[in-house]
Amino acid sequence: MRMQRALGVSFAALVLSTGAFTQEAQSADQRGNTPNRGSAGFGSPDQYIAPASRQPPTFQVVGRREVGRASWYGNWHVGRLTATGERLDTAHPTAAHRSLPMHSLVKVTNLKNGRSVVVTINDRGPVSRRLSIDLSPRAAEELSMRHDGVVPVTIEQVAVARTQQ
Repeated sequence: MRMQRALGVSFAALVLSTGAFTQEAQSADQRGNTPNRGSAGFGSPDQYIAPASRQPPTFQVVGRREVGRASWYGNWHVGRLTATGERLDTAHPTAAHRSLPMHSLVKVTNLKNGRSVVVTINDRGPVSRRLSIDLSPRAAEELSMRHDGVVPVTIEQVAVARTQQ
């Protein structure tokens, strides 16, 4: 019964949001603001630039670059306390490192595919001396490394710079 109710609510939200989107597009057409429709059927990229306050911050490297191997930890670790007292979850990109300061931001780049993610250090580890950093399940997803398990990475401590205006 609960599942049916949840599906019904989800479907209703989908219908309402689709209707609002259609209504917004129709009112834009009536005002003469017809979006430039390219081959994909979407407006021009200039239409979708977020305002300066919503743009992601830029990061500046403040520490030295470390090249090593990264693994990810999850499974039975999820829900357990980390060294900072937070619980490890699957929603936030966090990591465990032996020497970097707690709560520092670190840019981790997968050298196999070039993908990178900024994580927060909230735990100590990894246990194995062959590894440089342990990543949370979310960070591993963003680096596309969950299937591989262990990948070569670069680790750079970063500072948040102001957003460009």
